[in-house]
Amino acid sequence: MNSTIEIEYDYFGEQDIDTVLDIERESNPFPWTIKNFKDCIEKGYYSLVLKEAKKVIGFSILSVSTEESHLLNIGLTSSKRGQGLGKELLEKMIMAAEVMGSKKIFLEVRISNSIAIDLYKDLGFEEIGLRKNYYRLKEGREDAILMSKSLKKGLLS
Repeated sequence: MNSTIEIEYDYFGEQDIDTVLDIERESNPFPWTIKNFKDCIEKGYYSLVLKEAKKVIGFSILSVSTEESHLLNIGLTSSKRGQGLGKELLEKMIMAAEVMGSKKIFLEVRISNSIAIDLYKDLGFEEIGLRKNYYRLKEGREDAILMSKSLKKGLLS
């Protein structure tokens, strides 16, 4: 009996939006809207979904330009967190940014999200700034830490 569950990556398309919205809603007090996700697809951002047994369990969206990339959103269904899948998904995005020629990758993270901050630091991201009142909360706003990582392509040029 084969107990290995197949994990695969696919490009994020309109057919994935409902499931991605569910993941986004369980992750954020003020989640992205369907329009946010559709805009990312229409603009051609590098967007992946992570699937287990053909079911979407995670996603990531990266805006890429020649000089730098910006991780716009990343999420994993709550039952799959803490298993290394988020790290693997993030590593795929870093590799994509490098392959597409970016010299740096940037992201924002909630100041209260210590698990994500630790993951980003483990993968070589450094804190470079603070965005005051960046994220909405039910009551008020929360600061974001701005982080960046230099990419290998950029170090070679």
